[in-house]
Amino acid sequence: MSFIHVLDENTANKIAAGEVVERPSSIVKELVENSIDAQSKNIEIEIAEGGIGFIRITDDGIGMSSEDAQLAILRHATSKISAAEDLATITSLGFRGEALPSIAAVSKFSLTTRLHDNQSLATYVEVVGGITTDIREAGGSVGTSIVVKDLFFNTPARKKFLKTPSTESSHIHDILTKIALANPNIAFKLINNNRLVLSTPGNNQLQDTLTNIYGQKIAPDLLPVHYENTIDNIKISGYLSKPTLLKSSRQWQTVIVNARVINSRSIAKALDNAYHSLLPKSGYPLAVLNLSVPTDTIDVNVHPQKSEVKFSDEQKIFRAVYKAVIEVLSAPHAPDQLAATVEFKPNPSSYSHSASNPYTNNDYKKPSYNAASVPIVSSWQETPLPLNVVRDTLEKEEMMSFDTPAPNVISTITEDSQFTLYPLGQVDDCFIISKGPDGLYIIDQHAAHERILYDKMSQHTERIPSQQLLVPLFLDFDTTEINIISEYHDTFYKLGFTLELAGPNTMRLSELPSDIPLSETEAAIRQILEYIQNMHDPNPQELRHHCLQIASCRAAIKAGETLNMRQMQALIGELCNTHLPYTCPHGRPAMIRFTPKDLYKMFKRT
Repeated sequence: MSFIHVLDENTANKIAAGEVVERPSSIVKELVENSIDAQSKNIEIEIAEGGIGFIRITDDGIGMSSEDAQLAILRHATSKISAAEDLATITSLGFRGEALPSIAAVSKFSLTTRLHDNQSLATYVEVVGGITTDIREAGGSVGTSIVVKDLFFNTPARKKFLKTPSTESSHIHDILTKIALANPNIAFKLINNNRLVLSTPGNNQLQDTLTNIYGQKIAPDLLPVHYENTIDNIKISGYLSKPTLLKSSRQWQTVIVNARVINSRSIAKALDNAYHSLLPKSGYPLAVLNLSVPTDTIDVNVHPQKSEVKFSDEQKIFRAVYKAVIEVLSAPHAPDQLAATVEFKPNPSSYSHSASNPYTNNDYKKPSYNAASVPIVSSWQETPLPLNVVRDTLEKEEMMSFDTPAPNVISTITEDSQFTLYPLGQVDDCFIISKGPDGLYIIDQHAAHERILYDKMSQHTERIPSQQLLVPLFLDFDTTEINIISEYHDTFYKLGFTLELAGPNTMRLSELPSDIPLSETEAAIRQILEYIQNMHDPNPQELRHHCLQIASCRAAIKAGETLNMRQMQALIGELCNTHLPYTCPHGRPAMIRFTPKDLYKMFKRT
């Protein structure tokens, strides 16, 4: 008697469905990808009860003949490939021929389809739990409409693992959002319980698709990506957000490879590394990266869900993505692309728009200013002071001649400036108020100086410039700290610190970075030691980045330090000349912009 037997087709389909149909969002993904392969221009998705009770996908694609419609519900029946050799050059999203039979095996499934060039009726196919119950001619529009009801009605063990309808709806919304971003040339609609929750224009403009999905408020924070490596034949396009637009998860990050939405740890890591010095620890930027690579360099036949791919050279892809993102973040940008914009939401109930209100009178006209009419004192036109003397200037302020009242406008433009800002004054010895060509800028003096110093130190690949101490500084450390200093002696030396053992628990400091004041030196060294202890063998790049963060933070001017107009001029001038002036190395904003429109709203003039 044989103990091994061949499973019947219905049982095999139910088992296979476990790999393809994980939850309702898996069904939506598979069916929408089929619609995309069918050259659809409009795809409508309607769900109820989180997709557990009802899913309908309707498209205007090429449709199927009656014969093809009956074949499509059979396992491993596909029009995408015909031989094993085709797997090396797959250009379609689907190719396995498993989706429709797997879905039909665990639901009440029906399909209505009609060819574009067919004047006859549409074809209707009905399958219940993997068993075909009806095939007939029917009325229908050109294209294909698929209805899936009562998901997992015949596999209750699978159904009990589904989440609540709202959670399943959220998964469907997330996957459809990514597919829509990968196909801006297709108009998508998602209807959830008779309510339109997502709609894209399908005009082939990715920025329009982004703003339709995430809202118009993200538009000012988007930076376009255009990168091409002709040697490796890799092209990358899409959009990134400024470091001021962050989410607490990777929900707003979409990676597309050859029009296929995928998950890739290496690409996500490349994105993180490129943004490394711009973000706080718990923030993720918006990113839509569309990679075009040769089809013979990737393998999409890794998993039935086709959400992962294998690259023949993953390091090559990593380097390409990293370089593409760095080029965008390092490129000069206009002021409105750099600073975080304050979003002001007035309370409409707090005031009236009546004609009697003098602040909303339609006769009011915005005042016009002629820049040439603003008097500029000639003594303010000299070259800005270097920032390495700002602190000394503070101590010797009484020796400088500033008897002339400060003018309202001081130019910070230099030959290499990305834009021009005019310092107006200082608030609470912490924030610098500046005028720009498109609004009012508030600059955090500490964060701004941190960015300047970090960029300056980062340019030195060998050793950061140091200053010799006339009298060495002796510092006491415990045994663990002494061992760390000895192990990372070369790292400290490249950072500008020369530390030598002067006793069992004493180190002699004879050199320190030229930008760090002596009073901050010990605290900086101890902070670096604490980081090394907590990180447990950090890699050289992470260690250098964090040490430079600490050094620039300790060396920067602090909140509470009074700056005169010339020092503010020097600070803003050098900030404008950095590659990344919008945040400090820790990811905090360095400047915030108020547009004229924001100001008018605040004063209730609109």
